[in-house]
Amino acid sequence: MLSEHTIATVKSTVPLLAENGQAITQEFYKRLFANNPDLQHIFNMANQRSGGGGQSSALADAVFAYAKNIDQIEVLVPAVQRIASKHASIGIEPKHYPIVGENLIAAIKDVLQLPDNHEALTAWEEAYGVLAQIFTDTEESMYSEKEAQPGGWRGFRPFTIDQIIEATPEVKSFYLKPNDGGDICAYSGGQYLGIKLTGTGDSYDEIRQYSLSSWGTEDYYRISVKAETQGAASQQLHQCVAGDTVELSAPNGQFMLNKDAPKHVFISGGVGITPLFSMLKEALASGISAENVQFVECCRSAEHQIFHQELAELQKSSGLDLRRAFEFGEGADWAGYLTADILDKWLTDKTAHVYFCGPMPFMSALKGILNSIGFTDDQLHYEVFGPTTELPVTH
Repeated sequence: MLSEHTIATVKSTVPLLAENGQAITQEFYKRLFANNPDLQHIFNMANQRSGGGGQSSALADAVFAYAKNIDQIEVLVPAVQRIASKHASIGIEPKHYPIVGENLIAAIKDVLQLPDNHEALTAWEEAYGVLAQIFTDTEESMYSEKEAQPGGWRGFRPFTIDQIIEATPEVKSFYLKPNDGGDICAYSGGQYLGIKLTGTGDSYDEIRQYSLSSWGTEDYYRISVKAETQGAASQQLHQCVAGDTVELSAPNGQFMLNKDAPKHVFISGGVGITPLFSMLKEALASGISAENVQFVECCRSAEHQIFHQELAELQKSSGLDLRRAFEFGEGADWAGYLTADILDKWLTDKTAHVYFCGPMPFMSALKGILNSIGFTDDQLHYEVFGPTTELPVTH
């Protein structure tokens, strides 16, 4: 339990963190990997870029939020759950937290030019220890829960790529089965797997999270991955062939259906359809009437539709309200980017909960539109591919 003095001291640093948070976290990551190069086997090094959207921005936001709410930790529970899920998917362990803490405090000291034993550093050391324990306990609970499930496991487990199906010219679906032939644990639509691709030569392992793109009782997991131009992991994965082995952490993630919602609307942008499609399948399979489900798929053109045939079959079998928006070409219900007018026309029930996923600019614009036509933040649920962060406000 933190003392009132420690809480007051940490909260007094909020203005400094607001001004210097990005510089502190950039210095932190530079120190962390220089002093502990093996951690590059765990962390996504592509996310260590400076600027908006990078890991340093996400960490700066998290540190600022912790300082601001240190006297009401319960406010941070949803964020802790999201971040802990990401940590569990890459195999963060209790031994990592002291290393992170040491380098974070050193970065704060250097950027703010504080002397040794400054009371702000002492307060932050105590505050970090409490936060580290919260994450350690939360992640242990996640590891234990997955390990105890039928077909569950802890850490990474070898899986074979059973087959690879081309979904679009840029996206491939990978069907993954455990090497040991055992069972696999169940998951909720919208969750993801951590996948480890072993480095070669002097390169480090690549660990990424990919949404499970199907849902059911199959004896395999399916992920559908776009080959990103600068994506080291996605490019490596696209070069794999059936029979290759990868390592997976158990399914995790907090992006799931709110089954108490009166109606469900899914809006996908590009490869952001992957978690939404699995949520859609779970919703229909769990007894939610198609009358209470809408799906809006946004992509560049008909050629870039992911799961086109599967969606068409679901529409035919269930009567699903399916709309498509293409940037160009024919065959869609709407041409160009979504607007407030067209969504207000399509989404007539403003009590629905809306789930969306896609590129950050797409999601930021969409959130603003949804708010403008009557949906509150409590009704909106989204997944960010990359560092855990909030959507920036767009106008």
